[in-house]
Amino acid sequence: MKKILIPVDGSAYSKKAVEHGKMIARAFNSDVVLLNVLQVNFPLVTAGPFGQNAEYVTKLYDEAKKASEAFLQESAKEFEGIAENVETVSLHGEAADAIVDYVDKNDVDLIIMGSHGMGAIMNRLFTGSVTTKVLHHVGKPVLVVK
Repeated sequence: MKKILIPVDGSAYSKKAVEHGKMIARAFNSDVVLLNVLQVNFPLVTAGPFGQNAEYVTKLYDEAKKASEAFLQESAKEFEGIAENVETVSLHGEAADAIVDYVDKNDVDLIIMGSHGMGAIMNRLFTGSVTTKVLHHVGKPVLVVK
């Protein structure tokens, strides 16, 4: 197991996935990729032409991107002294699609995910959980942590 992918979102389940990732990375001397997906669903202000909102939307996106990068750096600290190579990746889009796309385009041996994330209730009511979608669309082993 040379490379482990751990999608993180700050949820308790995500933190448990990181803890399991630390054990596996230590045991197999694995490289680790921490991935956070920005699900950009900013509300559009309807007053005025759309172009007037571009600056506002850009500001919101920039703030979310900075928060994502800070969160990833904080998560990476968990692997100090455990994994020699820790990469952080921040993507945007629908979480499951972004994770599946990343796995398809990169050499990953194992994915470790929490069974639920930040949007667990809404996701399961309307679209199915991110974890379930990833399980059904990747051709790599997935460890689901409860």
